[in-house]
Amino acid sequence: MKRNIFFQGIGFMLLLVLVGACKKEEDEPEFKPMSFDSEEVLAKLPSGLKSSSDSYAEDCVEFIETAVDMSSFIDNMLPPEDAKLSVKNGSSQTWTWTWSYLGQSFSFIWTYEEDKSRRYWSMDIQFNDGPVKDYLNAWESLDGSEGEVVYNFNWVLIGDDDLTDYEDLYWKYSWKQEKDGTYRYSWQYDSSDPDHTYYLQHNFVINPDGSGSIDYYSLDELSYHMEWEADGSGTWSYHLGGVELSGSWTAG
Repeated sequence: MKRNIFFQGIGFMLLLVLVGACKKEEDEPEFKPMSFDSEEVLAKLPSGLKSSSDSYAEDCVEFIETAVDMSSFIDNMLPPEDAKLSVKNGSSQTWTWTWSYLGQSFSFIWTYEEDKSRRYWSMDIQFNDGPVKDYLNAWESLDGSEGEVVYNFNWVLIGDDDLTDYEDLYWKYSWKQEKDGTYRYSWQYDSSDPDHTYYLQHNFVINPDGSGSIDYYSLDELSYHMEWEADGSGTWSYHLGGVELSGSWTAG
């Protein structure tokens, strides 16, 4: 209960601090926001799938909507108005700001840089004078065709060293659009700790004609698989404790 209250409370605080972030005009920043757009991904799905009234077709669309929802991270990947530009070297920029409450302070270090093929964003958090912890790391190709966002739970240890269950635990979103138009996406909940018990993963593919498939894994075991055709009709199979259920749906 203790860790849930801390995690939810501090998480809410972070959203309050970061929501509404915008470019600081007086320092004329030159960084660019991430171009990933979940609505563009959902637009690749056939209308017959999105309009189907079958509960499994609706589940399929909802699974994809949930997997691509990075809004709380994408929207906050810009420094707020009170951020200070502390370092600028070519395309590399570092911005810092502090949020204080009841004698406690959270310092944020936000960095942006570019190379010949990618843009990079990162954010670290420091509680009072403690160690700096990872919060967010992301990259995207210059043309926006592929990228990755990693949200790291390490930062929760800044408030309580006993929260070791969160150490090296992360959410990872990755995507790539192939040259032929095939779109691949993955959402992963995992840990670099080999003894972890957290593993979850969504993988989906949308082909150029709108057909595609989605797989969901829990603790390395396939839990469900869905496929759909270009018209939106499809099939589903659930794997529950060795029992497999399957069926199909028609396009809307």
